[in-house]
Amino acid sequence: MASAETILERENIAGINIADGVVSAARIVKRGRHKIALTHAGWMEYAPDASDEEIVQVVRKLWKKIRMPTTTVCAGLHSRSLCLKYFKYPDLAPRELTSALGLEAEESLQLPPEEIVYDWHLNRPKNDPYTHVGEALHGILVAVDKHKVNEQLNLLKKAGLFPVLTDVGCTSLCNLYLALRGDKVNKDSAVCVVNLSRYNADISILYNDHYIYPRTIISRSAEWSSKVQYLIENISDALLYYHVKVDKTPVTQLVITGFVPEESEFVAQIHDTIGLPTEVWSPLQDPNFSIPHAFKSARKNNVISPLMTTSLGLGLRNL
Repeated sequence: MASAETILERENIAGINIADGVVSAARIVKRGRHKIALTHAGWMEYAPDASDEEIVQVVRKLWKKIRMPTTTVCAGLHSRSLCLKYFKYPDLAPRELTSALGLEAEESLQLPPEEIVYDWHLNRPKNDPYTHVGEALHGILVAVDKHKVNEQLNLLKKAGLFPVLTDVGCTSLCNLYLALRGDKVNKDSAVCVVNLSRYNADISILYNDHYIYPRTIISRSAEWSSKVQYLIENISDALLYYHVKVDKTPVTQLVITGFVPEESEFVAQIHDTIGLPTEVWSPLQDPNFSIPHAFKSARKNNVISPLMTTSLGLGLRNL
């Protein structure tokens, strides 16, 4: 029989995110009831046109550099073919949900069922995780071409890693915000959190304690500093759809995190146009996040970086 220590080692999971020319990784543990702590973290860049083998080498170098104590990972999934779709079935029995969402995935991706991987998140009360016959079911469908998933899993395996979970940027962002600031989301107050990478934006509206409505957008031609109007339009669209189709809980704050352009007018323009109190949030500087002094004092490739946001959310699977 395996010892408790051995079992814990087998379940030791790090988060890894590969996107937009950056590989980032983080391992997180719990400290007390509310705080979480970073034990290992770092990031390295790769060329935009890098081959899979070149990315594999970057992943290996990063793992060695940060002395990551595990090869078991939760990986961020990035694909232009990813379907992220809100669903609501007023009268659907729970046993029919899998079939219905499978049909939605086929319709969205226009692929045969054997070529699709899909999963879903149900928005449910914390104290009632079970579905009941005849109740309304609503949440988020995530579907993607199976070949894209296999490509990423094979890349990680070539790097010597063991992927046991995959997650998308929007839901990992939700997990991170709720872990650090869950008290700001309740039945009377919703928060819109926007995480920017260099060319992607994950928009997640958190409401009713831990319900989510997410959306992902892509800037195909430029970084966000020159695409602020496009970003504003998509945040506004997400807020409008949320209010009309999803829930009436008012959004009381806009939080921007990740690769936020340094120009002061960038955030000011978003605030002035959308009209919500707007905050730039750095998760690694949050009071509920414990950071070792060695990380704080590092100068080269500082881990207290906006490039780390998604991998931090992925690393929460270790808790």
